Amino acid sequence: MKRSSYGFEVSSLGMLIAAARKSIRQLIAARLTPLDLTPHHYWMLLMLLRARQMSLGELARAMWMDRPTVSRLVQEMVQRGFLSTGPDPGHGKRICILLTPEGVTLCGKLNRISGEFQGNAQKGMTPEEVGSLRELLRKYIRNLDGMIAERGFDILPLRSGLARKGAEQVLDKSGT
Repeated sequence: MKRSSYGFEVSSLGMLIAAARKSIRQLIAARLTPLDLTPHHYWMLLMLLRARQMSLGELARAMWMDRPTVSRLVQEMVQRGFLSTGPDPGHGKRICILLTPEGVTLCGKLNRISGEFQGNAQKGMTPEEVGSLRELLRKYIRNLDGMIAERGFDILPLRSGLARKGAEQVLDKSGT
């Protein structure tokens, strides 16, 4: 029986996932402090690097966050010169979010952080194990979504299948 530093067994999947999430945020945040970025900024910028451009709605779905929060994050990065926004010529009301040249330069640093983090976090895992873990986590999340749907309400509106598909497409490209 594996005991945590708290002296009790930590084996439920929910607790293990929560512990992994907390550790990921802490480790990423520590690397971002000198850049004056948050983990949300980090993931947003890397998603935009891989997607080239996204609308606010697409970015919010990919980040599993609400639009007002993502809008605030985008505006912070626009003010700092890392992002630009403008109308989408192919869609009337939609706004395109793009990296500026300064944002692309910053993403070079973020890619190095991501590569180092992924390399260390996946140490000892085969590519097959990483793929299996990714698929198992997706299945776990789908099961949680099913539990939410059974109760007849949507407590996490951005966790719809469409939102997840958008996020998975971005994650599949980035591996982060």
